[in-house]
Parts: sequence; C-alpha cells; structure tokens
Amino acid sequence: MRKIVKCIRQIAELNVDLFNGLGLGVEIQDFTEPNLSEEDKKDIIDNYIEVFKGFKGIKSMHGPFLDLKPSSPDLLIREISYKRYLDTINIARELDMDYLIYHSQINPYLNEPGLSKLNNLQAKEFWDKILDETDFKGIILIENVFEEGPEMLRDYIDMVSRPNIRINLDIGHAKLGKASLETWIKTLRDYIAYVHIHSNNGLYDQHVMPSPEEISALFELLDKYRINPVLSLEYKIVDIEKEIIKYF
Repeated sequence: MRKIVKCIRQIAELNVDLFNGLGLGVEIQDFTEPNLSEEDKKDIIDNYIEVFKGFKGIKSMHGPFLDLKPSSPDLLIREISYKRYLDTINIARELDMDYLIYHSQINPYLNEPGLSKLNNLQAKEFWDKILDETDFKGIILIENVFEEGPEMLRDYIDMVSRPNIRINLDIGHAKLGKASLETWIKTLRDYIAYVHIHSNNGLYDQHVMPSPEEISALFELLDKYRINPVLSLEYKIVDIEKEIIKYF
C-alpha cells in the first residue's frame, strides 16, 4: 500500500475531511518562509494545532533552507542556521510531526575528498548537538538539491549516522543532475524514507506534474529495490481526488 501525502503552502489548502477520506497525509510548507514574525509563527502553529485535532494521516513539515548552511566553516552562518533549525524542530515537536525535511545544503563542486569529509564532520557535530538539545520524536529527512549524483548525500548520511536521520529523495532535483533515477535509488535505498515527486524539463526546477511514464518508472524501481517510502506530491494539483488515483 502506497503512503501518499500532498504538499500545501498554507493551511487554507488543507481540507481535513477530504484528506481523511482519501487516506492522504499532508506536508506543510508554511515555515519555509524566512521572514515570518514570531506572531506570524504563533498564529500558524495555533491554527494547525486546532485543525490537526481531526486529522488522521501522516504529518510532515518542510523546514527553512534559504541561505542556510549548518556545516559552514563560518561560525556566524552556522549560528543562524542552528537558530532556524532549532526553531522549526521545536515547532515540529509541538505539532507532533512524523517527518521534518531539511535540504542537504551540499555544494557538489566542493567535492575534493578532504573538503567533503570536513563538511560531513561539521554536519555530524551540528546534528549531534541540536538533536541532543531537543526531544523531537519524528524522523529528520535530508533532501538532495544540487547534488549531481547520490554519492555525496550517501557519505553525508553515513557520517551523521543517526537512526532518526534519513533521506528524502527529491526526484525532480535528481532529474537535474547527471545520475539516473535507478542509480539514486540503488545507492540510497537503505536510507530513503520519503520521496518528493515532481518533474521538470531537465533544465529548471519547475515542479510540474510528472508524466504517467515517470510515475510508472518510479514504482518499478521502488518495487525492484523493495522500499516503500512516503510519496509526497510536490506539484500543483487541481483535482486531488482524480490525481491520487495514479498512485494506488
């Protein structure tokens, strides 16, 4: 049985009765906005707490990502990244989220082995510190963005080495790289807990609807490598009742 969630940008897009009736989970992306005031955040949190009282599906949340770098050698950048991440981890805990997503922030051009190892060591230090400070019970997901293949993300996850940190494989981002989708899934299959589904023209991160052939190819690979991650629909959907039929 496939586990499906739909991404929403704001709470007005969440129809609890409809989602429950379809067996659909939700991924909220309100907190990717970098300039929310504390009052804004409190209002959003309070509204979700109320709405989620009747919600039965998987709950995911996308964390902030713009200009953040948890493993930066610049301590000031690392400090603000820590603040942003800690803030959203605490929000995810308050909302009892099952999954919390962050971008890997890996620069594929800083691929000299020594630099890659240093980046991963600093990422491990960051995650060890921040997760020891919080009591979030869900799964942290690290998402590929700029990587051209799966190896750098695999090495990152191996170095961080925490059971509650897994991978969100974004197949739209992967399509912009050099490796095939099968290479991504084969290499990362032991770590993939979640998949962002969307497509593009191979040049730009357009977040458009995937073709039936792309969905079929994804399912064949998931079955081949015997993994059943959460599938998150991260593209514009006009009729969710019609669209979700493709995934069951």
